[in-house]
Formats: sequence, C-alpha cells, structure tokens
Amino acid sequence: MIQENCIKVWIKVNLHFFLDDNCKGTLDPLGIQDIPGDDAYKLAEDIITKANSALENNRKQWVQIPLWEIEPEDIKEAQCVPFRYVLSGVYVWCNTVAQDTSGFAFSYFQNTFGQNINTELNVYFVEVPGNANGVAPWPNGIAFVVEHFGIGAFNHELGHVLSLPHSFDDDGLDDTPRVRFQYDYNCDGDTSDIFLAGIGGEMTWRQCYDNLLNDEVDYDRSLDYDGDGTIDYPDLCNLSAPCEPYPCCSWNYVNNNIMSYSRYTDCCAAYTEGQITSVLERLSTEAYCNYIEEITEDCPPPMANIHVLSNEGSVDDCSYCLYLSASMHDDYYQVDFYESDGSFLYSTDFLSGPANRFCISRTVTPPYNYLHGFQDGETYTAVLRVENYCGDEAEEVLTFTFEAVECDEEDPAHRIAITGKYPNPFSSTLQLDFTTEEAGHLEIWPVPAAGGTDVLAHSEYLDAPGSYQRSLSTGQVSAGTHYLALCLDGETIAETVIKQ
Repeated sequence: MIQENCIKVWIKVNLHFFLDDNCKGTLDPLGIQDIPGDDAYKLAEDIITKANSALENNRKQWVQIPLWEIEPEDIKEAQCVPFRYVLSGVYVWCNTVAQDTSGFAFSYFQNTFGQNINTELNVYFVEVPGNANGVAPWPNGIAFVVEHFGIGAFNHELGHVLSLPHSFDDDGLDDTPRVRFQYDYNCDGDTSDIFLAGIGGEMTWRQCYDNLLNDEVDYDRSLDYDGDGTIDYPDLCNLSAPCEPYPCCSWNYVNNNIMSYSRYTDCCAAYTEGQITSVLERLSTEAYCNYIEEITEDCPPPMANIHVLSNEGSVDDCSYCLYLSASMHDDYYQVDFYESDGSFLYSTDFLSGPANRFCISRTVTPPYNYLHGFQDGETYTAVLRVENYCGDEAEEVLTFTFEAVECDEEDPAHRIAITGKYPNPFSSTLQLDFTTEEAGHLEIWPVPAAGGTDVLAHSEYLDAPGSYQRSLSTGQVSAGTHYLALCLDGETIAETVIKQ
C-alpha cells in the first residue's frame, strides 16, 4: 500500500556539527568552506531539504542491460521513493577533541553525542581520513558519519542505515545492476597479477566513478599501473591489442545507483524498486518503526526547532538571538515567552513563515532597556509553535538564561544595514535603501528622539537576502528628530532622520 501509492514515510533525523572549544572555526569538517556556527540551523535544513528533493526526483536506474543480467523485458522506469527525512534536532558542539577525532571512531560520537538514539537517527559531520566520504554501520545502524554536505553521500550512508548494502556487492536484489569489473592491466591474459606500488591486485573488483570519455570533464586518462614512475598507457581509452577495452571508457560501466560509488549520486541517483521495498521492510520492524515521525498521504509534518548558541552571549552583535530556522514545514510560526515563575511576558503572535530567528535588542532611545521587557540575568522559557499549510501544529520548548547584550560600536556584526535615506530632512515621504544578509520579518519605525508615539511605518516579510528600496509615507510622523529604526526578526539598527 505505501510503496504502490507512494505514501510518505517521514523519518526523524538529528544533525550534529562540531567547532573548537571556543565555538570558533567552520562547520565544514574539511575546512574548505567558511561556515560560522550561527549558520548551522539554516545549513541543517538546507541539507535535509536537498536530500528530500533528491528522493522526490528519483531517477531511472541506468545500465539495465544484459551485461548486468537485466533483460529488456525486465527494465523498470524511475520509481517513486516514499520515504523522507524531517529534522528532529540540530546540535552544535564546541569540542576540539571531537572536531579532531576521526569519523571512523563512530562509536565515540554516538556514545558521547547521540540524542534520543532509540527514536531518532543521528548524523555526525566530521572528517573521515582516506578516500571514504562517510561511515555507516550495516546492516543494523541507527547513525552515520559523513565529512561533507553532498547529498549523494548523505543519502548513500542513510541507505546503509536503512538496510541497503553496496550495489556492487551481492545485495540480493534482482533489479540492481551489479556494476563492477576486474582488469588485466599488464595485458598478459589473466587478472592474477599484483602491483603493490601501483594499482594493487588485478583481481580487485573496481567501479567506474565516471566515463573517462565524458566531454564535460577533462580527465587524465594516463596510467602508471605498476607504480614505477613511468606512464604505461598515455590514454586508457585508446589501448592497442592485446589489451582489452578499458571498462571506464564505456557508459555501460557507469552506475547511478544511490548505493554505488559514482559521480552521479548527487545529481541523478536511482533507488530501484527492490531497494525501496527493502527500506520499507526495515522501517516496518519493531526496532525501526520508532524512528518514523508520521506516515501521511498529503501534508508534510511540521517540525519545531528552537536553539541558542552556547556562545551567543559573547558575540558583540548588539542582540541576543534564538535560532528557529531548522524548523520544517513551518508556513506559520509563533514564539511565546514566559518568565521563570510561569507568568506571560511576550508573544510574536502568528507570523507567516518560514521561521528564521527571534532576537532581543535594546531600544534605540534612552535608557536603552531591552525590548519587550526582557532583563539580563533572568531565565525565560520560549515556546515555538509552527503550523503547516494544513493546520497541523508542532511545538518545542527552550529554557534559557538571557545574557547581557554587548555591542561592538566600531564594527557591529549586523545582518541589516541602511545604505541610503533621502531626502533628509524630509516632509511627507522618505526614501530608504537597505541591505539584509538574511530573509526575515522587517519592521520600520520612526522613533521620536525626544519621546512620544512610535509609528510603525512599514512591515513585511523579506523572502531573500539582498538590497531593497522602500518609499515610506510619513504623514503620521511628528515633526522633529527621529531615530529611523529597522528591526529584522528583532535585530534592530537605527540612524537619525529629521521630519520638517
């Protein structure tokens, strides 16, 4: 029923990232990309969204040919993959030891950092030495390690967790081409030679990462197979007798199966019908059904995720932020705050999603108290509620101690900036140019410097970072000096303007 009708099975997943002890550095285990810790939550949702998109756009299995024991009458079209992932949690660990630990020390990560391991799969982003991109226990895993954010590697390792072996091994499925080869590198009529300094043993089963004749990539097709420093074959795709044609110069040896080692598992991966059946059978067992969030024919389940970075109070960006962006299927959201005695403090009320952040900033006029009545040193409880387009709701609760907000007056790390305001002084209309580094809810307030009534001049949801220009009608703004305050998800900046 589930497979035939492609009813969605949503699997709960936690993602773990690692920084050094002082919470500095990059979330990228390989250090190639500079990704700060406060981007972890957007990054996590992006990984899951892209992984789900790959499942949604599952491709037809390539090389369904007699060479791999699949006859023309047995060829199958692209299959609908019913399983999807939802974010249960995102964890940023400031731990230099863990950051420097090999991904092969899999049990260390699971035993030390695993969360809700009996109901949620755990994924750790750490470096894996050597040629491997990830590590997953098979056949009974509930977690895995991966060293980069490529979707092919993510879905491949999760495939292991969900029962699937490599497609080039004996996986027991008759619709998965077992694409592999042995090659007589010295062309002496057998595959029994061993070249320890070079390619190793000829009897080793190998796979083709790509077709070496792919004109989209400039591959080096030369080979020193015995490792003596001399090129034996200038062009593997142009060999002379008695050498056999090299397999990786033919598309017949290039696989796109998700459980293969292939260039094409990121762009064009295929799950076969048999592999999908195997995964669903695994999820139906008593041990694995607890990892399912929901089975649904229509609406994806909403997931609420609210976090605060462990070093949030030490960042001199003039605001203290709670991160909401790892929430999923959040067409609407609301954050309610309660004091330590349970009394209500403040609510955003329901806003259109997706949720991004909620920041606590100071007022732009003396005595510069915190907005909404927050007091530094006090403990608060935040309740995040999210709602999908069907009206289904989810919530998550976070208790935190609000730390005093520091501000680097010379170079504050704001995510929003005013780039122009004119004319200034103004009378009835003020033109405003500004940039944002993030999407979010924007409010613009002319705040009287001498006190008086604040006027909400503009409010909207910005669905992307970028440069913007808005024309503000200021008929209700009183004459005099004002602080033009821009508030993006609670983070506030202000510059002086004058109403004539």
